[in-house]
Amino acid sequence: MKLRQPKIGLAGVMSTPFRGDKETNYRRHRAALEALSGELGFEFHTVEKGVYRLEDARAAAAELKDWGADLILLQTSSFAAGEFLYPFAESGTRLGLWAVPEGEPSPEGGLPLNSFTAANMYNSILKTRLPEEAGPVKWFFGHPGSELFDDRLRVTVPALRALANLPGTRIGLLGGVAPGFDNLIVDPADLRRRLGMEIVEISFETLLERTKAVADQDAERTAAEIRESAAVFDDQHTAALLKSARVVRAVQELEEEHGLAGAAISCWPRFQSDYDLAICSVMGHLNSLGTVAACEGDVTSAVGMLALRALTGGEPVTLMDLVTLDRSDDSALLWHCGPTAPALANPAGARMGPLWLFDDQEGGQTGLHNDLVLRPGTAIVFGFTVDFSRILVLEGRIDDQKPGYLGSRGWLQDLKLNTEPIEIPDFVETIMSSGFQHHYPLAYGELAEAALELGSWLGAEPIRKQTYTRYLRNPC
Repeated sequence: MKLRQPKIGLAGVMSTPFRGDKETNYRRHRAALEALSGELGFEFHTVEKGVYRLEDARAAAAELKDWGADLILLQTSSFAAGEFLYPFAESGTRLGLWAVPEGEPSPEGGLPLNSFTAANMYNSILKTRLPEEAGPVKWFFGHPGSELFDDRLRVTVPALRALANLPGTRIGLLGGVAPGFDNLIVDPADLRRRLGMEIVEISFETLLERTKAVADQDAERTAAEIRESAAVFDDQHTAALLKSARVVRAVQELEEEHGLAGAAISCWPRFQSDYDLAICSVMGHLNSLGTVAACEGDVTSAVGMLALRALTGGEPVTLMDLVTLDRSDDSALLWHCGPTAPALANPAGARMGPLWLFDDQEGGQTGLHNDLVLRPGTAIVFGFTVDFSRILVLEGRIDDQKPGYLGSRGWLQDLKLNTEPIEIPDFVETIMSSGFQHHYPLAYGELAEAALELGSWLGAEPIRKQTYTRYLRNPC
């Protein structure tokens, strides 16, 4: 699935009495943003002429809305009438208010632009007169190349990329939620209302039927691709590899047929009982291909994984459990059976083999999993609560040297919740108090600020730190 780049539009409001060189500034800023669009990865469109009249404001707002802007940067190139704001606010497009430095005084000694005052006034109008129509607004200040402009835009672009790609997408729920995992059950109305996404339910019987119907040559071709991704593979498991390839092809066919951006797959128990296959390596391969695959029918995590994929610009993501904690270095072990894409492994790569969880008493082995250690680096855990009203934003550093357990795994150290350091007791108190589910979508990159901004645009509150206490207390 190819990601759509976010669209940022620019307009500048101006007035004649302020005599600073607003037109020249605007032209230079327009050219600088054009250059930044290539570097940061967004489409850019500008209203060529300055907005001096209410009619200009209406025309500019309509032009940017018709172009499909995900964000309008409204530059207060100089002070301008408050009424110029209303067409932009009423366009339904996200707004950024951009004030510019004053520069040198004019020959008369008067204030050249009064730009920040205008941005301040516009922001106040939005929050006092138009709070429902306008929604959130982000401020910017400075010339392109300055900290308060570039650094803030670098955070906004990934968030916008997620906002541009999540609404209108469809998640396949294949086989339903795994038995007993009631905390993963989602109300489709919540997902539709909050993110504009849809769930498409497809039965396990349909998936299995499609799996068995995959042509041999297609299965063999996909099996070779899966095999190629593994650092270690024993050819005695070729039959399981071919069956895995059939599942991959079947999921891909269903995704294409139903226009799915990803799938939440009930990976057990029926694949084991009805097809004699553990599909962990299937999940890993699907997550390598540009869609997402969430374990155990977890739609909420599939949405979080899609958001992470957009935040990273299309990099592979994975889904983990939090299985144990180490107070000695305040680290948490993230682990799952083996559904992680080999591309996320450390230099040792992925060892593909049967999943020990489903070995029977007679020594029979079932399916394939990716036994790997996550590569070192900064990683982010990002997920929604099941009603999509709150988000978990956890950042840390993956240590690939500390011992773990067979499966996909990695120790997360130097934990930060909402960009602030947090120790294990407070982190556990926070997770348990919040009721957050037991799945943790993970990707690489320093993306906590972008994830928090995404939550702000969506109206999803971050889960706040709760301080550890030895006694039981009611959740906040």
